[in-house]
Amino acid sequence: MNIINLIQQKYGDTCQLCSPLDEKQFDEAQKVIPNELLSILQFSDGIEELMTHPDANDGKPFVIGSIVYSFDEIKSETKSFFDLYGDEGTVFAGNGAGGYFVLKPDGTIYLYEYLDEDGEYYAASLSDYFAKF
Repeated sequence: MNIINLIQQKYGDTCQLCSPLDEKQFDEAQKVIPNELLSILQFSDGIEELMTHPDANDGKPFVIGSIVYSFDEIKSETKSFFDLYGDEGTVFAGNGAGGYFVLKPDGTIYLYEYLDEDGEYYAASLSDYFAKF
């Protein structure tokens, strides 16, 4: 998978793939998740960012955030996004400061950071987003 490879190249040992969607989740996800994002979740239901610090977790890597949300997080964050902004799109990641990265129906990516403001164009596609981020 091209996007998974792009993420792994960019993050190296600081990313962790998760188990793929199970059959029940996949059936549900097919109805609500855009195909490009669904293909990531089929391979890894979320991708976690890791950090290592000698004084934490016995020096072993630990999760500090999500590079790509899990399907359950996508559902809940997309609902929160819609409740706040009333705009369409699928939230697949956050910016670490409460903002939403949103995959629009046309495949473009927008960043929503502040209430009462339109999203800011960020990338032409998920591939471009991960090449840029």
